[in-house]
Amino acid sequence: MGFLHGYLPQGISKDYILRPTKVRILITDESLFPKSVQAQLENNLRIKFEVTVTRDWNSIQAKVIASPAQDILLLPYYWANTLNKQNLLASSLENPLTAKIAADFLPPVSTIRNIYFYPLYWMKTGFRTTNNVSFEEFLKDKKATTLFLLNDEDLLLKHFSIWQDKGWLSLLQQKKILTLPLDQLITNEKRDGAAEMPLNEATPDLTIQDDLSALLVWGASIPQASDKQDLAMEILLAMTENSLQEQNLLKTPFNSTLQELTSPGLPPQRRASHIRELKLKGTILIDSKNLEAPKKLRDDFNLFL
Repeated sequence: MGFLHGYLPQGISKDYILRPTKVRILITDESLFPKSVQAQLENNLRIKFEVTVTRDWNSIQAKVIASPAQDILLLPYYWANTLNKQNLLASSLENPLTAKIAADFLPPVSTIRNIYFYPLYWMKTGFRTTNNVSFEEFLKDKKATTLFLLNDEDLLLKHFSIWQDKGWLSLLQQKKILTLPLDQLITNEKRDGAAEMPLNEATPDLTIQDDLSALLVWGASIPQASDKQDLAMEILLAMTENSLQEQNLLKTPFNSTLQELTSPGLPPQRRASHIRELKLKGTILIDSKNLEAPKKLRDDFNLFL
């Protein structure tokens, strides 16, 4: 670098030479990292992303443990919590990103310096049923044949365990059950039967009975084995710029966790503060990944993912 100093053409900085050319990012849902966001970040930060989309737990663990590991993970909170218990995630000191996140989504002040998961999005679910009937009425209706569910094995196991306790399994066995990724569930097209959907301004008619609804939080973590932790944090800061967040939130099923997003163009239901208006008592909350969930769904409920 000393040899080059003073001889580089105007406009070319050492940033071009020193900055890594490839950043490995692993996502569990395509909606978490749209192509438009990827292109904008690559252009603004002069980097290239190597994106892996997977929900296979063994594959995720392998890519986090490998050296060099993935640099950024975009995944559900309870997946990150489980990885953190295995000491696989980096814990960062307070930084500008932490300051952007609404207090509702952060750990208590006493442990705020131990941040291994940066919540970026949240969503409350409900069920859209044909003719807006209750979920139990849908189950009893022999003409309504299909149930569409989010393909998250932890949430599926919670649902089926609750429905078993209610004595609904025999009714469920008469339905065709389809599990879909998040981006395929958010369509505004009304499906015959019942579909699990995000509760927002586009779906005000959902059945949101407490034990049918779930609160889900997605965000980012940086693996301990990443060799680009500083750059990863820089990328996360760029992803949370207000202008980028506001232009992309309405294209996704998510609501923001960022306290600064108050643009009039962003409906109140999409803001961090809206979570305080929701009645969360009885809502399904998932704290950690159940590694036995696929097996339990198969063995106990005959549901194959």
